[in-house]
Amino acid sequence: MASKLRIPAWLFAAALAGCGSTPPPKSAPPAAAALKPLPPRCDPSAAQGVIGLPIDAGVIEKARAAAGADMARAVRADQVGVQDFRAGRLNLYLDAQRRVARVGCG
Repeated sequence: MASKLRIPAWLFAAALAGCGSTPPPKSAPPAAAALKPLPPRCDPSAAQGVIGLPIDAGVIEKARAAAGADMARAVRADQVGVQDFRAGRLNLYLDAQRRVARVGCG
């Protein structure tokens, strides 16, 4: 009786292989361009309204917000500053009387 129930080994292996599931294909990673952060914004023409004003924290913040900059700084005429470039930074250049003479980004 045992000989009648014998199943060929290859048939048994094929049946078991069909029971396994394959993992779904992994989706492609997003394009590298989509992962890049947006460049910092700074529009010095929008901050021209502060030219001629005496410098204080309120003027700096007003100019920064108008320019859409990430940060702002005041640079005195006699100040030796670092020359690092930051595209999202608004620079307020002061004259000898500590009034805003010009604005620029960088």
